[in-house]
Amino acid sequence: MSDNNKTVSRKEMLIFLAVAFGVPYVMGLPIYLGHSSGADVSVFPLAQMLYPAAGVMLAFLITRRHDPMLPRDFYGFYLVVTAVMLGCSLASVALKEMGWLIISNYVIMAASVIGWIVLLSTKREKRRAYGIGWAKGSTKGVFLCSLIFLGLYVLRIFLPAFLTNTQSVYLEYLLTPIPYIMLVNVALNFFLSFLCFFGEEYGWRYYLQPRMQARFGNRKGVILLGVVWGLWHLPLNLFYYAPDTPLQSILLQQITCISLGVLMAYGYMKTGNIWTAVLMHFFNNNMGLVFVPELSFQNQTYGWGEVAYSLILMGVLHLPFLFSRVFETKKTEEPRPAELPHSE
Repeated sequence: MSDNNKTVSRKEMLIFLAVAFGVPYVMGLPIYLGHSSGADVSVFPLAQMLYPAAGVMLAFLITRRHDPMLPRDFYGFYLVVTAVMLGCSLASVALKEMGWLIISNYVIMAASVIGWIVLLSTKREKRRAYGIGWAKGSTKGVFLCSLIFLGLYVLRIFLPAFLTNTQSVYLEYLLTPIPYIMLVNVALNFFLSFLCFFGEEYGWRYYLQPRMQARFGNRKGVILLGVVWGLWHLPLNLFYYAPDTPLQSILLQQITCISLGVLMAYGYMKTGNIWTAVLMHFFNNNMGLVFVPELSFQNQTYGWGEVAYSLILMGVLHLPFLFSRVFETKKTEEPRPAELPHSE
């Protein structure tokens, strides 16, 4: 890579990190103030999911502004939505009497519908050039990877029940119409919330993963990316997920992000399609509602036993994918400023 390309790559990375990491960490202060004052800070994690992709898009728009293949309309629309959600986050602390979570959910739903229109109206070659399209010939792979993810997810749900001999509770629940109604609801919800899950995966899997792998190797790069992804959640661990047991929450986050990151990296490398990782991320965050409709991620309390159990369960189910042939290919080369990972 030439010196000029190296300079552009460093500039891109700095912009990406400033937005993807800098914004969430700066927002840690208003989350803390909101949590301390009794405000509902549920908008913050929703908005934070948008920041990684916003960092990538802003970096590309600045460093590759002369590239005619840039999907400027989609990027511009996405950045506007991100700014609106950031504003809603701050407003939820300053004007806490208003229902900002409901307002934000409507923003995301409307933006996702419009986002599909803007995305699909973008020329195919632009979607292909910047990794926002459907990778040609990947449909079967996406389907199989999604099935693998869902199968492992169900195991994560049912294994603890079988080990504690409480599976009858789930089995009785599955005989009611509730889980199937929730399943339909979850399927529809993907189209009304995809921007959030795309927001993380376009940043982590599409942009940062190949660069981490180029520097540290295919396997170590993915593991380190999981560590980075886990640390990205730090403000939420401290002031949203489990403020009463922050250390356990941080460790659980690392276990989750490293183990899930391996499986998502496997799916992305297997298919060359960012939507594989987007679907996996969506399933991970939403399928729990099928089995536990009242599921909440806020103000949880975790014990050390749960940390140890999660380490064993998640490690056994996900880490073996590191030994897949997908990770045995030659060392990934860092994408040059004029070259991006494959897509549509």
